[in-house]
Amino acid sequence: MINRRYKKGYVAVIILCLVFMAVGAKFDWAATDFLYNPKNVFGIIFEAFSFFPMYLFIPVLGACLMVRNGGNMTTFAIGTFVLIASCCRFMYFASASMTGRAFIEKVNPYLCGIFGGILAALIFIIIRKQKRRTIRKIQALCAFAAMYFLSYLSVIFVLKKIFGRDRYEDIITGGEFAFADWFKPAFFTSGSSFPSGHTAAAMGIVLLLLLPFLFAGFKKLKAVLFVFCYFYAALVAFSRLIMGRHFISDTATAILIMTLIFMALTPYFEKIYRKMLIKQN
Repeated sequence: MINRRYKKGYVAVIILCLVFMAVGAKFDWAATDFLYNPKNVFGIIFEAFSFFPMYLFIPVLGACLMVRNGGNMTTFAIGTFVLIASCCRFMYFASASMTGRAFIEKVNPYLCGIFGGILAALIFIIIRKQKRRTIRKIQALCAFAAMYFLSYLSVIFVLKKIFGRDRYEDIITGGEFAFADWFKPAFFTSGSSFPSGHTAAAMGIVLLLLLPFLFAGFKKLKAVLFVFCYFYAALVAFSRLIMGRHFISDTATAILIMTLIFMALTPYFEKIYRKMLIKQN
């Protein structure tokens, strides 16, 4: 049901990814070399925060546990810890990334805690205002997100190890790094460029495509959400070229793989939550 509604969009995305992979086979180096600008603010910001969509289900699930604790203080405590710790961790990683690019002077743990706390509070307030039935649907979305996340970890990072492709930024600094076409894997070397982990993590945004099938208010936004999700993924992919961390084929392959994984997992989601989905369609 879900895949059928997005069928034309999937076909277009898959074709575009294959086209960019073919383009990358010839122009990977030239494109990244032309765009490379590690001081670019757009690239630095996206590098720091682009992974959020894939990991956001963790604090959301923590907030759900807090709200639906059933009077159990252990459940409430676990939810509180998950919510606050994950949000602060997000901010720490983002700050560390920007520090590595000299965008900010240093990582300030106190500010990470403050902004992490603000993010945690916003998530909790949003979840707290929802009805119990709505929270159950959000938890169902988190369950799917967890499966998607585990697939991301197992597929993307295994492929990185297998292909062992060196990054542009590492190659131009010298040393033992060398450029290799994506279709000529180096096999188990120290490189980790192919496919792009940041772009794959950004593809966590496609979880929004499930909203029209869970919540009536989103039913008319299927096309808008689809365009928004892939536009965001494209922006992240573009930023990875600017930062010299990836090539065209790295990012296109990441989007292709995560799209196929999403398509493969949604039938299981439909099967488990069939009654819930039928009520909304």
